[in-house]
Parts: sequence; C-alpha cells; structure tokens
Amino acid sequence: MRVTNSMLISTLLTNLHSNMRSSDKLQSMMASGRKYANISDDPTALIFSQAARNRMARLSHYQRTLDTSKGWLTHAETGVMELQSVIVSAYEAAVDAANDTKTGSDKETIDKVINQLRSHFVDTLNTSFGSNYVFGGYNTPGDPQFDLDDRSIRPFTVENGNLMYNGFDISRFDGMPAQFLSVNLSGLSPAAQTARLNDIATDLGVTFPINGIDADDIIMLHRLKSDVITFDVGPGISLPVTMNGIDLVLFTSHDEDGKPIVRNAYNVLTDLYEGTANNMPAEELTKIIGPLHDAQTHLLTKVSEIGGRARRLDLLEARYDQDQINYRQMLSDAEDADMSDVIMRLRMAEAVMQAAMSAGARIIQPTLMDFLR
Repeated sequence: MRVTNSMLISTLLTNLHSNMRSSDKLQSMMASGRKYANISDDPTALIFSQAARNRMARLSHYQRTLDTSKGWLTHAETGVMELQSVIVSAYEAAVDAANDTKTGSDKETIDKVINQLRSHFVDTLNTSFGSNYVFGGYNTPGDPQFDLDDRSIRPFTVENGNLMYNGFDISRFDGMPAQFLSVNLSGLSPAAQTARLNDIATDLGVTFPINGIDADDIIMLHRLKSDVITFDVGPGISLPVTMNGIDLVLFTSHDEDGKPIVRNAYNVLTDLYEGTANNMPAEELTKIIGPLHDAQTHLLTKVSEIGGRARRLDLLEARYDQDQINYRQMLSDAEDADMSDVIMRLRMAEAVMQAAMSAGARIIQPTLMDFLR
C-alpha cells in the first residue's frame, strides 16, 4: 500500500484533535473541580451524586425540624418548671398556715398569696410559643392577640370556680379512682373503650355514673389528654414536643383510706385558698399538704420526661451531623476531581501534543515553496 502525503497529514490531524479534546476535558476538570460536565461523561457517578444530594436535602429538613422541636421543648420545660415552682410555693404556704402559732391576720396574708399563686398557675397553663399554646395541643381556638376577648379563646379558663379546658370541665374528675386515669385506651374502638372502663368499674366495685361522671366523660378526657403537638424528626420517627395541660393538672394522690384517686392541682390550690380564707384548723390544712407534695412529684416526673425527649433530640442531631459528613464525602467521591491526577494527566497530554507536532513537522513532505527557496 502506498502511503501518500495527504494520508500522513490526515492521520496526524486526527490524532492531534483527539489529544486536544482530551486536554480540553482535563482543563475543564481542573477549572471546575468536577469529574464531569455532562451526564454522558460518567452516568454511574451522576447516580451516586444525585442520591447523596437527595439524602442531604432530607437531612436538612429533619435538622430544621429538630431546631424547632428544641424550641418547643425548651418552652415546655420552662412552663412545667414554673408550674412546679407555684406548687412548691403553695406547699410552703400550706405548711406555714398549718402552724398553730399563726393568727387570723397571718392566715389572711397567706390567703392572698395563695390566691395569686392560683391565678398564676392558670396563666402558666396558657403559656404560648409564637401563635400556639404550649399546653393546648392542636385544638386551641386561636391566637389571643387577634381577638378582643382574649380570655374566651385560651385553652384553660376558670368558670364558676371550675377549671375548663377548651370548654370541657376537668375539675369534676377530682376524686375519681386513679385507675380510670392511668388506663390505656389508645387503639381501641369506642365500644371496646367503654367495655374496658366497665371492667375497671366492676373490679373496683363501683358503677357509672361515678360522682356524676360516666364512661363517655372519661373517654373524652383521654381523647383530649392525648392531643399533643408532635413533629416528624426522622424517617418514621414522631416525637411529642410538648405536653397536654390536662396531663399536668391531673395527678394521682391517695384518699384517707390510702386508695389512689385523681386530684386536680387547681382544685387543691382552691381548697388551700378557701381553707386559709375561712381560718380552717391546722389539722384540716395539714390534709392538703399531702396532695401538694404529690403534685410536686408529678410535675418533677414530667420535667424528667421532657429532659429525656431533649436528650433524644440531641442524639438525633449528632447522628444527622455525622450523616451529613458521610453524604458530603459520598458526593465528593462521585463529583470532585482528583486535582493531582488531573494535573499529571494534563502535563502528559501537553508533552504528547508537543512530541506529536514535532514529529509531524519532520514526517510531512516539504511543499513546492520549500523547494523554490
């Protein structure tokens, strides 16, 4: 086969163009820091990079939710601690009032203090975070700053001396057997819930209505008590970020026979207020100290529960931070170019280009003008 001058030129130009395309790709990688500019450059790496980006976007969403959840838990913890502080102050006032050395004027002074503590207890139950009530669940009627009669839309109000939760009287459950409060009715049909409550009543030897309370009232109480603001803080992970106020107000104490009964913290404060106002004997005031101590223990337990939730959020946050690092590394492995390798290959391509042009200049035959010179 005869090798002509045009064949040599065509082959040389083809190889030079191929080398230039390779050099152009390497220069683009060095300038952008990425392995590819088009999907066709590396489809497999693109799949990994898109997967990493999607997971990082989901993690960012959960991380923002964690920040909001921490804000809710902080306000809830502050509110519960404030409620506990009110009960502690009332407990100290009750002990002081039960002292036989106290005169009528002394008890009148204590009575005014307890009245203020009782009002502050209700105000704390209506603590808000933004436009929502912390202890009101999802069924709060609205934001008080947009309503003229703001007291009518707060979750906790006092009507005729009874504590109301969104219009539902929770004071009348004071003195109810504690078994009706601790029973778990979640996941049961209405008929099964009623049957469960009737079984408890039979075991206790009582029948409905109990102190004017029937099974439907207890079912409604549990339904309202379970209404708690919950956030999705992870895939398939839902965490309550606050507590329902009913769960804070109602607690378990004991009657004179030692039987567990439900007490209402507001009612206990009212009993203490009326006792000091009516100059109740010391032995009668002493009976109120026990329920106040039980209320303190109950609220401290709720503070511990909130602390456990906050600790869980901290662990989730640490895990999400580590996952972000892992996904960023995955994204870097899929997209980022190895600059040392790119520079070395680019220098090699430049050396090959120079050698090819030098060799081609010697191989291609001189033109007619070169002969004429």
